[in-house]
Amino acid sequence: MTNILHQILASRKKSLVKQIDLFESLAKTFQASSRIPLSENIGKQGKISIISEIKPSSPSLGSIRSNINVSKVAEEMENAGVIGLSILTEPKYFNGSFENLMEAVNATKIPCLMKDFVFDELQLRLAKKIGATNILLINQLGNLNNLYELAIQYDLEPLIEIHDKSELKDIESLLEIGHIPKLIGVNNRNLNNMLIDLNTSKELIPKIKEIVGNKTCVISESGISTKDDINFLVPYKVDAFLVGSSIMQSENIKEKIQELRGSS
Repeated sequence: MTNILHQILASRKKSLVKQIDLFESLAKTFQASSRIPLSENIGKQGKISIISEIKPSSPSLGSIRSNINVSKVAEEMENAGVIGLSILTEPKYFNGSFENLMEAVNATKIPCLMKDFVFDELQLRLAKKIGATNILLINQLGNLNNLYELAIQYDLEPLIEIHDKSELKDIESLLEIGHIPKLIGVNNRNLNNMLIDLNTSKELIPKIKEIVGNKTCVISESGISTKDDINFLVPYKVDAFLVGSSIMQSENIKEKIQELRGSS
């Protein structure tokens, strides 16, 4: 595991303990509307499928957008035609929260991904209670098979994130035990040095498709800022794009999303 992942995971283990009682209590009274998961919404609108991320901060950029009205931002993103939302719930490095996830779920009807550094069943339970449809499982954190099976038990659709071709063996292991992932994400960011290279998606996505076929939607994540970035990746069988920083930094969220979708 890389140093930055180790640091974030260690921090997350400490912070999750402090959040348990509060969000167990809040989630008990939260009534989420039923909604389809991300895989069922990708490609429905006939244009570029964008998953827009609510990300206040990041380790590489620091503060991205402060004093966010999450409900308003989530509504703007939905109205701009995104096929789903990704909501950060890690508090220290990304300034995310379970409150943000709850607000986004309450304000919209589209799929919502809880994006966190998931290591414990409690996170899955909270995601389900709050109303998320999907949960991020970062393969580099380990324990993928167990967490994947737990996510399925909680009726949460996993988005499995990989970065390196060496991780393809872990996807193959899932297939060997009878699981066909609905979603796989390729992170274009190298967490060893925080550098971004879109060629990561270019190289990995066709290989993933060879392994899993067309039953799995593959998402390109990180470093997508312009329509040119999307146009570069479209030929390599990308099904959807997860975009965070460039949308959150934009003065006009709706216009930025429409630009990326090619509908502005």
